[in-house]
Amino acid sequence: MQPLDLTNCDREPIHIPGSIQPHGILLVVDPNSEVVLQAAGDMAGILGTKHSPLGMLVHDLLGVGLEAMTESAGIGLGSKPLYLAAISGTTPGASIDVLAHMRDDVAVLELEPSLVDRPSAARSLAEIGATIAAVEAAPDMLDICQAAAREVRRLTRFDRVMVYRFLEDGSGSVVAEHHVSALPSFLNHRYPASDIPRQARELYVHNPIRAIPDVCYVPVPLVPSLCPATGRPLDMRDCTLRSVSPTHIRYLKNMGVAASMSVSVVCDGVLWGLIACHHRTPKRVPYELREVCKHLGQALAQRIAAREEAGTHFQVSRLDATREKVLSTLARTEDVEAALLKCISDLRAIVPSDGVAVCDRGRVAGAGHRPSDTRIRALAQWLLHDGLPDPFATDRLADRYAPALAYPAQASGLLATVVWREEPLMLLWFRAEQAEEIEWAGNPHKPVEPGSDLGTLNPRRSFELWREIVHGRSRPWTDVELEAVRRFRDRTLDLHQRQRLSALNQQLREALSDKEDLLAQKDLLMREVHHRVQNGLQLVNSMLRLQEREAADPIVAAHFAEACRRLTAVSLIHQRLRRSDQVRSVSFDSYLEELRVGLVEGWGAEWDEYVDVQAAPVMLPTKEAVILALVVTELLTNAVKHAYGGKPGAIKVAVEKPSLDTIRIAVEDHGTWVGSGDSPDGVGSRLMRALLAPLKGKIGSEDNRPGLRVVLEVPLPTDPV
Repeated sequence: MQPLDLTNCDREPIHIPGSIQPHGILLVVDPNSEVVLQAAGDMAGILGTKHSPLGMLVHDLLGVGLEAMTESAGIGLGSKPLYLAAISGTTPGASIDVLAHMRDDVAVLELEPSLVDRPSAARSLAEIGATIAAVEAAPDMLDICQAAAREVRRLTRFDRVMVYRFLEDGSGSVVAEHHVSALPSFLNHRYPASDIPRQARELYVHNPIRAIPDVCYVPVPLVPSLCPATGRPLDMRDCTLRSVSPTHIRYLKNMGVAASMSVSVVCDGVLWGLIACHHRTPKRVPYELREVCKHLGQALAQRIAAREEAGTHFQVSRLDATREKVLSTLARTEDVEAALLKCISDLRAIVPSDGVAVCDRGRVAGAGHRPSDTRIRALAQWLLHDGLPDPFATDRLADRYAPALAYPAQASGLLATVVWREEPLMLLWFRAEQAEEIEWAGNPHKPVEPGSDLGTLNPRRSFELWREIVHGRSRPWTDVELEAVRRFRDRTLDLHQRQRLSALNQQLREALSDKEDLLAQKDLLMREVHHRVQNGLQLVNSMLRLQEREAADPIVAAHFAEACRRLTAVSLIHQRLRRSDQVRSVSFDSYLEELRVGLVEGWGAEWDEYVDVQAAPVMLPTKEAVILALVVTELLTNAVKHAYGGKPGAIKVAVEKPSLDTIRIAVEDHGTWVGSGDSPDGVGSRLMRALLAPLKGKIGSEDNRPGLRVVLEVPLPTDPV
């Protein structure tokens, strides 16, 4: 036998039934021309006309136009039905209530005969005030619901009035009831989710009142079936007269109900439940009384929301206090993981539970009733790798994790969170199985029966008490408890990160302190090395100058002088490195200026105004700077000796960067060269070529008219520093 497809009920288009209940009239009107486009209902019995209303003006049919009624009521039509007027009926003293709303750019008018002895506005307001006061005076949730059931039955005189609450799984339970003594009680009876399909619950949110005066009614079709203005069936979700699903009619008949009315209880946009009214004989509830019941439903929703909010606030405050107490203990420690393992018993108070466990890198510590450490480790691995939400909560663990079937007494419910995944730390709270006896109104596993037509369903015929013992479930976790765990996890992670940051900062401070000690020792050593090197250079320089003065041969003396000048260039760069934080590079323009000062001291003070260094700012690696300085020293010495014969004369050194990867140095004079200067095979020329070869530099000379101009071009390293 094929299983019954219960989704047929969820797919039933109950908002476009194409028909109405026969106790009223429905008119679809063009709001601009006020011409009737569609109609349904007993025109002769209610309006006293035998003519079809299609194509007629509203004024001609009702004696008053749509615009006149809206102006008289002082309202504009919207998407929700509004009371417009009471027009005269077919018999003396009788009147007809007119409600209207807009849907798909057409006006929908609903006409219902009103009570002959209709209550005054003052009486209606008094009834509303009295019923709301009775609900607000109730001390707790059950008394609030019971007061609502009692007041609705007092007003409407239905045989039975129930307050029906929807549960998380879509099923519902009767939490309050008031009925005639001849009827059995349905209090605490559970009804499966299929009794009220999904799209029916959606309509209950949209339209808070639904009335069926007589379940044996014959639906009256809307003519024509498609709205001429839209070409589609009329959307009747806001219509009071909307015809009801045949399945629901059979359901009521099977219960022995001849008339019903329901009032939605909507809290914060969510369908909390219904005030369900049943009668054993046909019963019509007039508009005024339905409005009173609607306001009572709103008052009940507000009272329920307030009670739930107060309960939530109390629970939040209690859990917050417990959480802060544990967190304050963790904050005073230097190791969060170790502290969690030590205060394991206190974790049970974070959320009410039967047991708790901390799983830290495979180590398990726990308290209370819980699975074995081995089972907890396996559960922790599943939680880490199954892509579950965090926190993860379930009151039916075995439905999600099959191995939990072996230990329902310890963990039918689980609330878990991963504090951090690196070297995982997890917190797990357990709730034991709480076997529950549910009193169903009929067998919940057979909510429908096959119909006579293939593919159709009939609602069950039996509503006899059917008891079921449910196993493998725990007391469910609340949103407040999930939020408490989420906050505890976040705060614990924050403490852990702060502690790690503090430890890293301490390690960094110790490392920096050690580094500073090493740097101080290195600086002292370098200063000593620099001092010794500088002393050595000065000693060598002094010895060379002494040899220069004592040399009898002028040529030998000249060689000693050349060596002193070259040594001066090396000594200058060494002094500059000793004074600078930069070791790998030097400012070449500043270096040349210091070189000029050192050379002038050797040549004599009279040379100071004649030697000019014009250098663009440029940083050079130390090695390249020393080599180029030696070459420049050689060129300046040649100019002094050969251009001016040792007497003061103008010498200019220019440094520029014609491109990012090239440096150009020019040394020029305006003297009269005696001889050819240093020959290509001379010591100076060989020295300069040898120095420039590793740098791949070029050297050339030209007539300066008068004097000589020597130009060096050297490519710069790609990373000069």
